[in-house]
Amino acid sequence: MSKENDIFTRFEKGTLDLASAFWLFGVVGSFIVGFVGAFIAEFLHWIVYIPVFLILFGIIGCLYGCAENYIKDKEKKKESAVWGYLTYVYCGLSIVGLIANGYDIIKSI
Repeated sequence: MSKENDIFTRFEKGTLDLASAFWLFGVVGSFIVGFVGAFIAEFLHWIVYIPVFLILFGIIGCLYGCAENYIKDKEKKKESAVWGYLTYVYCGLSIVGLIANGYDIIKSI
């Protein structure tokens, strides 16, 4: 498999299909990063949250890019792009959740 066909590269470029991007990275990947990161931070130091938040922001940004390409493709074909728009909402709510989480962590320090 070439580097360009790698699932991570396609996700980063926003060319991975939306369903795979959403479920593999947006749901499962975010859960794993958040869970493992919080677990490690509780045992080591709160500073571990910084790379966790950066990774989660990156996942949300790449997922947004996949949704954007999905919407462009669907509009070109004159098909419904509702899943792309719902993914935009998911990304927005995820950002709000990350900011609220970060605020709570900072308050607890």
